[in-house]
Amino acid sequence: MITDLKLRNAKSKAKDYSLNVDTGLSILVKATGSKLWRFRYSFLGKRCMISLGKYPQVSIRDAKTKQREYFDMLDKGINPSSHKQAQKIKLATEKQFLEVALEWHAKRYKEGEGNARYAKLIMQRMENYLFPVIGKIKVKDIEAPMLFNIMEKIQDSGTIETGKIVNSYCSLIFRYGVAKGYCSRDITQDYKGMLKNGKTKHMPTLTDPNEIAQLLKDMQNFNGQIIIKSALLISAYVFVRPSELANSKWEYIDLENSQWLIPAEHMKMKRDHLIPFPFQVKEILESLLPITGHCPYIFHSPRDADKPMNSEAVNNALRRIEGGKYKGRIVSHGFRSMASTTLNEHKFKPDVIEKQLAHQETNKVRGAYNHAEYLEERTKMMQWYANYLDNLRLMNK
Repeated sequence: MITDLKLRNAKSKAKDYSLNVDTGLSILVKATGSKLWRFRYSFLGKRCMISLGKYPQVSIRDAKTKQREYFDMLDKGINPSSHKQAQKIKLATEKQFLEVALEWHAKRYKEGEGNARYAKLIMQRMENYLFPVIGKIKVKDIEAPMLFNIMEKIQDSGTIETGKIVNSYCSLIFRYGVAKGYCSRDITQDYKGMLKNGKTKHMPTLTDPNEIAQLLKDMQNFNGQIIIKSALLISAYVFVRPSELANSKWEYIDLENSQWLIPAEHMKMKRDHLIPFPFQVKEILESLLPITGHCPYIFHSPRDADKPMNSEAVNNALRRIEGGKYKGRIVSHGFRSMASTTLNEHKFKPDVIEKQLAHQETNKVRGAYNHAEYLEERTKMMQWYANYLDNLRLMNK
């Protein structure tokens, strides 16, 4: 007879082995040292096995109690394994929206991975708009009108885009629920196209060559901190997003090959983005190296060298130029529109421009050919654009 003492003292071996405890009941002793309960039986002439948990968390008494329950089921013509699976599915369909949403969020935004600030924002929006209304309702019982009413209220309060964003979270949560067996479908599809669309917000920018020339001259004469001025000038030359610029580290820069790799975690589309930069940017970076090269961030915070500058720093600098002459006329994000307009007007290939802007490729087949990243063409284009800006500035003297 197997006793608790014998089970506790059972040692692991090079290979897994089993210890018979009772009729159909055994312990699998893994090479790793784990001890797992197994119940083996026959049903309709087929050999079956069901796990009962881990020893010693599940004691001998508990395992034998389960064994008797399974023998009773077999006497009644019930397959214990099928019954256990059915119970598992039943429990899954009892999940509340709050539970499913938290489970989805935990899997999608694992601690220490991805953008922590974005993950926190999603949680705050769910806590503000969803959990108080449908958090305690079983996810399978939530109906489309109930969810649509929540989104309408959000949008009617004046936050149209927030309503659409919260709805997108719900769609992902319900799709996750379908995959896990918590619900049968994504009910947000029932009112697809019914939510309000906000007006597209265009970032202020300059496209007239004379205005661009004056801006570049004013930027060159900007009387501010060297780190901020450098960030301002580089923004014009390589037109990255403000947050991508602010969070860039020296380890991302390859000065020898004039390339700048921005990791996916800092990119809007969550994909690594390789930027070839012109010699003008290389010169600026080389001049910064003695100043911030000992710090992780190229453009560090003025208060803490181990932290990046605020992503609004370039915008603030633009507002300060000559008493605010560019306020409302251009923002740091506007350098992207300025570059796109200029490059398209000068007949550069749209695909090359879009790749440099790190825009999402909507056509999946066409996107598959972008793995080469048009690097050679983008390198030439970026040098042309930097020279173009310099020529505008010099001609305006």
